[in-house]
Amino acid sequence: MDCRISSVKLADPIRRLNYSATLLVLFAAVPLAFAQNTAPTAPAPAKPLAFDVVSLRPSQPDPSAGNVILGVTPDGYRTIDQSLIATLLMAYYPQGTAYWYGRIQTRPAWLSDRYDIDAKVSEADRAAWQKQGATLDQEPMLREMLQTMLAERCKLVVHRVPGEVIGFSLDLGKHDPHLTPTKPGEALPTGMKFPDGSVRVEDRRGEELHQNFYNDTMADLTDFLSGRSAGHPVEDHTGLSGRYDFVLNWVDDPDSKLPPGATDWDDPNSVLHWDVQPLGLHLAPAKIPIDNLVIDHIEKPSEN
Repeated sequence: MDCRISSVKLADPIRRLNYSATLLVLFAAVPLAFAQNTAPTAPAPAKPLAFDVVSLRPSQPDPSAGNVILGVTPDGYRTIDQSLIATLLMAYYPQGTAYWYGRIQTRPAWLSDRYDIDAKVSEADRAAWQKQGATLDQEPMLREMLQTMLAERCKLVVHRVPGEVIGFSLDLGKHDPHLTPTKPGEALPTGMKFPDGSVRVEDRRGEELHQNFYNDTMADLTDFLSGRSAGHPVEDHTGLSGRYDFVLNWVDDPDSKLPPGATDWDDPNSVLHWDVQPLGLHLAPAKIPIDNLVIDHIEKPSEN
């Protein structure tokens, strides 16, 4: 089959030149047009999650009320008398307060200033917002929206630097753990209830302090210990995945001048006063990798 283009006779040589030039332009344009039509289109970057409305004002604390932090609400986030540095740490460290100590570098002194925040999510985000958990590691929308708020209102720019913090590893002891598996459907005692279904009851018998755990996981236990470890977090390395009932006993330092059950927050080993050994567990010092946050730029919050 002959696919050649048949010749075209033109009487006028100028028209012949124009015709030839037109063909060259047409054939040159075809690959460009084809490339333009077939080139993949880069997806637009996803817009960061943000609160629909934000009120950020310097606190006017009421001395009679004390410090109040209300936190997550069904339709947003509200705090009273919270420092900006705490807000920043909440935005970037989902592990919780035990990981906050010394994490932010190059920070101005005014980050300790306290602000009231009243932020609302949009109707479109409300259903997903209400499905979040009750702890920072289960609140990704809150963290991202706080980051967006700080970028918009404080012009915050940060970068991360790998580092580590000295903490503890919760391990299995030499013998089987002494933990009672929680019976499914079992009625739990009255106490401090948590969203995951666990319950804790503090029991003080004279000068002896005991913490009773019901339907708790090892992650719950390490969260409890981390919150009492003076900036030295505890990580779960037991490999235990069930839910258990158990009692954790506090052991005072016989040489301590503090009241029974009191914690010295300058003592990096304060967490060791919670005796995990009768449970068949063991706390060992460990280096825990965690990023440090370097502030490249930040300004005082813009006015509402």
